[in-house]
Parts: sequence; structure tokens; C-alpha cells
Amino acid sequence: MTVKKDAVVEMHYTLKNDADDVIDSSQGKEPMPFIQGHGNIIPGLEKALEGMKVGESCDVSI
Repeated sequence: MTVKKDAVVEMHYTLKNDADDVIDSSQGKEPMPFIQGHGNIIPGLEKALEGMKVGESCDVSI
């Protein structure tokens, strides 16, 4: 599956600040679900995820 508009996506994330301190994480919990292309997550993150495939990972700075 490729992440594209209207796709139901589940992802794990780790949110860090500029000092690399972990602020929030889904690791060890359920993945975060959302529908791609509907503005349910931060726009820069949604754009970065577009076109990714299942199992891929990425680092995104917003």
C-alpha cells in the first residue's frame, strides 16, 4: 500500500524538540490512525508521508 489521498493510515511516531528530548511517542502503544489528505495531521507531516509505502520510515522536521 502507498500513502495517498483518502488512504486510512496508521503510523508510529516519536516527537522530539530541538534538544532531541522525546516529548511524545506512540512506541509501545497503538499506532496513530488518520485519513491521508484530509488535514487530520500537521500539513508538513502529511506532505512528507505522501507516497511512502508500508514499513518505510522517515525523519520529518516541522
